[in-house]
Amino acid sequence: MTERVAGAAGIAAGVIFWTALFGFAAAYPGYSHSHKAISELGAFGAPHALAWNLIGFVTPGLLLAACGAGLARAIDVSGRRTLVYWLLVISGLGFAGTGLIPAEMRDGSPFMQSPFTIGHVVMTLLSGIPWTIAAFLVVWRIKHNPAWQPARKVSIILAAGCVAGLALNILAPALPVLAHRPGLGQRISFGIYFAWFLIMALHLLAVAPRDRLVRAAA
Repeated sequence: MTERVAGAAGIAAGVIFWTALFGFAAAYPGYSHSHKAISELGAFGAPHALAWNLIGFVTPGLLLAACGAGLARAIDVSGRRTLVYWLLVISGLGFAGTGLIPAEMRDGSPFMQSPFTIGHVVMTLLSGIPWTIAAFLVVWRIKHNPAWQPARKVSIILAAGCVAGLALNILAPALPVLAHRPGLGQRISFGIYFAWFLIMALHLLAVAPRDRLVRAAA
């Protein structure tokens, strides 16, 4: 996979996800972005659940896995499949897995006794936790790759944003401003997630080609 393909995959993932989110939400009667979880669009019994899971979760997840794989190999000077590679691939596959294992809702709330809901939560954790760890490892990897030095400060800020996004997804019910708007907190968290991939994908497109030119001239 080339850096250009990996970067395009990261950008396409965000475009597809957010376009699908607003499109499918508009087709769901009574759906509120402030109060409804994103997973409700694909929960059992939701309108167009199968289509949402395939377009909104599975497709972006696979694209993010591809982007993460290309990003990790471009940043690592050896080009090997390091821990960062596997963490980012797992994150993308975990995101796709939330569409393969839909949640089960009861009266607007997740039915935690359902094995489907448990599986959905596990996939969510597999998406968020490896991504957060990888974001910090990316900072360290960039330090050892001269071609990526311009992106180092941005990567540090993004790594801090990863922690904020993960914490927000967990602590939103305890925050007064978001306690009655659980959907809003989740969307901010998702926004940080996709923003990380978008910015790193843009750097991948901009930095990696210059890196190839430098190596060719050496």
